[in-house]
Amino acid sequence: MSEKLYWENAYETKFAAKVISVKKDGIVLDKTLFYPESGNQASDQGLLIIRNKKFRVDIVSKDGENVLHHISGDFENKIKLGDEVKGEIDWDYRYGIMKAHTSQHIFSAVIKNKLKIDTVRANLNHEEVFLQISQKIDYQQLNDILTEVNKICTSNNLEVKANLLTHKEAEKISEKIRSAIPKEPNIRLMEIKELDLVCCGGTHVKNTSEIGHIYIYDFKKGTEIKYLIGNKALLMSSKHNIDLIIIANNLNSPLDKTNKLINKRLELLDNIQEDQKNLSFKLLKSISKTPIKIINDIALFYVDFNVDIKLLNKALDNFPQNAVIIVKFETKKIRILSLSEKLDTSKLLDKLIKQFGGKGGGNPKSSQGSLENMPDDILSEIESLILNPKDRN
Repeated sequence: MSEKLYWENAYETKFAAKVISVKKDGIVLDKTLFYPESGNQASDQGLLIIRNKKFRVDIVSKDGENVLHHISGDFENKIKLGDEVKGEIDWDYRYGIMKAHTSQHIFSAVIKNKLKIDTVRANLNHEEVFLQISQKIDYQQLNDILTEVNKICTSNNLEVKANLLTHKEAEKISEKIRSAIPKEPNIRLMEIKELDLVCCGGTHVKNTSEIGHIYIYDFKKGTEIKYLIGNKALLMSSKHNIDLIIIANNLNSPLDKTNKLINKRLELLDNIQEDQKNLSFKLLKSISKTPIKIINDIALFYVDFNVDIKLLNKALDNFPQNAVIIVKFETKKIRILSLSEKLDTSKLLDKLIKQFGGKGGGNPKSSQGSLENMPDDILSEIESLILNPKDRN
C-alpha cells in the first residue's frame, strides 16, 4: 500500500521513495506526495527522478490501495523494482488545487448554513471550481453568498485542519458533519473552524485567507456555479472589469447604472423584434396574394428578406395550393417551400447546387442550402429549371 505523504503535510514538495511496482501505465511507489485523482479533485503534477533520469508526471490515479503515477513514453525498460526515486511536486499547480478545494468547502458550507441547500456535485481543478447545488437560488441570494465567501477567503483567517477518526467516532458526531460518512474503518475529517466539518481526503490550505478573491464567471439554471480563484480569478476579473467599463462608456452610462440601462435596451429590443415579426407576417400575407410568375400551373412567389422559418410556416396557409416560395437570404443561403404536388424542392435544389456549387438538402416540400455562386437573377434560373421537362422528375 502506498503511504499517503500528502495527508501528512500538503505543503511539502519533495520526497524520496522506492518503486514497488512497474505497470504498463506507470509506476507505484511505497510512499508518495502525489495526490491521485479522486473525490472529483484533479491529481497533482510534477517530476520523478530515477537514476538521474527525469520522468514527467501529469496524471496520478488510484490503483486499489496504491497510487499509480502515469508516465508517458518508453519507461518500462528504464525503471526496475526497488529503484530509489526522488519526487517533486509542481507546487504552483498543487497550491492552486489546494485553494480551489478549500474554497469549495467554504462555498458549500455557506450555502448549507444560510439556505439549507446541499451541494450535489463538485469538480475541482487548478484555480477553478464547478458546483452544482440541490435547489435553485436567485441572483440576490448568490450575491449574498459570494459576499460572505469572499470575506472568509480574504480576511477572516479561519483555521483549516484535518483529523483522522475511526468510523465509530465519526458516527457519534454525524449531526455535525456536512457530508455522508463513507463506509471505511478510518475517516478523515476536514474542519474549518466555526464554519464546516466534512469527510474529505483531499489537499487543503491551512488558513482560509490563503485562498484570496473568488470570481464567479458562470451561473446557470439557478443551480450550476463556476468560479475561479488565484491568478485565473485576477486575470478574468481584470478583463471583465475593463470590458464593463467599455460597455458603460459605449452606452454613455455610469458603471453602476449600466445593468439597469441594458435591461431597458433589451426590453426595447424585444418590442422591436416583436413589431418586426408582425410586420414580416403582414408582408408575407401581402406577397401571398400576387405570385411573381405562374409557370406550368405553379405559382412562384419570391421573398427577398430574412425571415424566420417558424414565421414563414405560420404564413403558409395564406398562399395558394399551387404555390412554390423562394426565400433568398442576405447571405448565399436559399430556402424553397412547395405547396404544389408538381414540384419537388429537394430535386430543384440539387439542380441549383450542380449548376452553381454549394450544399444543402431537404424533402419534397421544404429544402434549404447555400450556393457558392449565387446567380444575379435566381428566379430566372429556377424558371428555366421548372420549364425543362427533365428537371421536373
